[in-house]
Amino acid sequence: RAYLELLDARGVAVEHWKGLDSERFAVAENPPEGPFYPEDKAPLEEHDLRDFLHVFEVQQAALIALVSELSVEDMERKPDADTWSVREALEHMMTTQAALLSRLEQWPKDPFNTLQSIHRVVFQRFTVMEPAETMAVRTIRGRPWTVRRVMRCILEHEWEHYGHVKEIITALGRSPKG
Repeated sequence: RAYLELLDARGVAVEHWKGLDSERFAVAENPPEGPFYPEDKAPLEEHDLRDFLHVFEVQQAALIALVSELSVEDMERKPDADTWSVREALEHMMTTQAALLSRLEQWPKDPFNTLQSIHRVVFQRFTVMEPAETMAVRTIRGRPWTVRRVMRCILEHEWEHYGHVKEIITALGRSPKG
C-alpha cells in the first residue's frame, strides 16, 4: 500500500492496481532454478519498458527527495553497529543496479556494454569536475577520500584485475594479448 501511495503521489497511474489486496496474494515458492518466476519469462510488450522507465524515474526522484535534506554527517551515521548508514544503503543500490544491468549482456556477443558504460560514467564524472571539487576531502565510512585517492584506487583496481584476467587466460591455456 505504501508503495502505491508513493507512486500515486508522484503521478504514476495506479488505477489498475487499486483493486488488488496485497495481503491476500499467495507467496510463490522460489523455483528450483532460483528466483526466476514464470512472469519473468513472458515476452515484453511495448508499454512494459516505458512503464518500467517511468516507475524507475519516480522511485529515484522519491529516493532523492527522501535523502536530499540530510547532512553529510547524517548520511554517514549508522543507527547502530549492525545497521547500514544511509550512504551505505545508497551505495548498495548503486552497485547492485550496475551488477543487474550487466545481466543483460549477451556473452560473448556483447560482452563489454556494461563495462564500457560504467567506464564512460567514470570518465564523464572526471571531465565535468569543478576545481573546488578537486581539493575537497570527504569522509566516507570514517575514511578520508580525495579526488586523487579515488583516481589512484580506480587505476590500481583496474591494473590489479588486468593482471588477474591475464592469469585466468593463461590458466585456460591461451596466450593473453596486450
